[in-house]
Amino acid sequence: MAFWNRKRKKEETRENIIDENSVDAALLSALVGGDAAITFEQALQIPAVAASIDFISSICARVPVKLYRENGEDTEEITDDSRVALLNDETGDLLNAYQMKKAWVTDYFDGQGYIYIDRDRRGIKSLRYVEKQYISVNKYTNPVFKDADVYVSGLDGSFYPFEFLRLCRNTKDGVTGVSITDSNSQLLALYYATLKFERKQMKTGGGKKGFLTSETRLSKEVIEDMRSAWRRVFTDDQENMMVLNKGTGFQEASATPTELQLNENKRTNANDITLLFLLSPKALQGASDDEIVSAIKTACIPIIEQMEAAFNAGLLLESEKRSMYFSCDTSTLERGDILKRYQAYEIAIKSHFMQADEIRYKEDMKPLGLDWIELGLDSVLYNPETKEIYTPNTNQTATVEGRSFDVSKKPVFDPQTHQIIDNVPDDGGDSSGGDLTGGGESGIITTDTRFDMDTAKIERFLLLPGAKHSKEFFDVGYTPNDGQKLYDDISKGFDMSKVPSFTPKPNGGESFSMEMRLGVTKKRTFRTAWERKDADSKPKFVSAYRIKGK
Repeated sequence: MAFWNRKRKKEETRENIIDENSVDAALLSALVGGDAAITFEQALQIPAVAASIDFISSICARVPVKLYRENGEDTEEITDDSRVALLNDETGDLLNAYQMKKAWVTDYFDGQGYIYIDRDRRGIKSLRYVEKQYISVNKYTNPVFKDADVYVSGLDGSFYPFEFLRLCRNTKDGVTGVSITDSNSQLLALYYATLKFERKQMKTGGGKKGFLTSETRLSKEVIEDMRSAWRRVFTDDQENMMVLNKGTGFQEASATPTELQLNENKRTNANDITLLFLLSPKALQGASDDEIVSAIKTACIPIIEQMEAAFNAGLLLESEKRSMYFSCDTSTLERGDILKRYQAYEIAIKSHFMQADEIRYKEDMKPLGLDWIELGLDSVLYNPETKEIYTPNTNQTATVEGRSFDVSKKPVFDPQTHQIIDNVPDDGGDSSGGDLTGGGESGIITTDTRFDMDTAKIERFLLLPGAKHSKEFFDVGYTPNDGQKLYDDISKGFDMSKVPSFTPKPNGGESFSMEMRLGVTKKRTFRTAWERKDADSKPKFVSAYRIKGK
């Protein structure tokens, strides 16, 4: 005998060895009909498959579809296009938009889903979902220039592929895909076999496996009678009783490892099935918000992106594809829990790339009409529509329309005209204007066209700790470093029409007082003292103190 013949013979002998596990596997295979692949309808009877497909298809179906147009660097949403209504509300078919997209995505897992685009001269009239069983595709043989004819059962003639919205799973030709039951046939067939095995056990009343023994040889007629009685015992809708002749007994078979580990194997297989859909088992079993969001990102977003590509390819004209596109709004899917959303909004507000009303819109809340963008320090607001800068602390507004500024210099603000009129270096040099960091001759600020003020009046008198009236200013919220703030508040309150009277001075000129509300944390009434050479000259600030009881 040749060497290779001996080796093959040995292998054949080893293959004929029978152990308990192989018998159990063969028995289970025989009960369910062997290793034949299952259909998609049979796969849907598996709880993990049905739950996974329902979860993904429901998420994809509920996402609103929006249409955008790009105009240079700007992007605007188009809301009055009929195609948006077809994708979100009524499709023109018996199915609404949600039902159409859910059925479309469900067919995706069976290989491919098709939606017919019903067009006329005016545009798209309706979108009509076509069940997969009615679609057949005749692909051309050219592997480079791919093309195909699409046939619909019951209709004459063929259709072009572009007449349909196509959603194909793991496609290599754009018109057909691979069903989940084809790419994962072994695992799904095993789980389906387990279901059939359990069903078989229930139909037989859950009886133990065993065999009949006889002390004597039985005739053919007796064996047939025992077979009939045996079938009645293991049928749940028949009488569960049989009488054994003398010398005949029932020998129960011991439980096998297959029976003992069946429930454990079911749980393991169910977890493996959810992984086929890129889901975690927890996502289908009352998961947390973070786990749901994670499941959406891994299992739903890739399909949603394929849907967007199908919408852009099938619903846009060639001239529109350059500037317009469909996009699914997945922001609501990725919201997560309320605490994390609000923390994200807080970052958006502090980073100045979102406004309060934009956040309220995302949360389906009524806008407040706030058009301001906060620039920083909780004190400066910028209106992008009017190009205005508003400082709430001083109630002053400045415009920057048509102006350019050097960021290394400080802006000079004219409180009378409410305009930014110049920029000066921030180097301690000449700092004319409402700025206390420097000063002109003798520290006199001459920028305000209405009055003059010496910086020493504020820095060395009104806000100097221990000075005569400094405590009055500290009590309303000012600090020794708030010289600019106090100057701005005095500038805001300066109004010559509020002067009750003018008092002539012995050496010429006149003096007067003016009441104004000053303060940071609270407002109180202060009397400011002024003097001027004559009625045509600018007043000069002298002093200020608080009026008791006001």
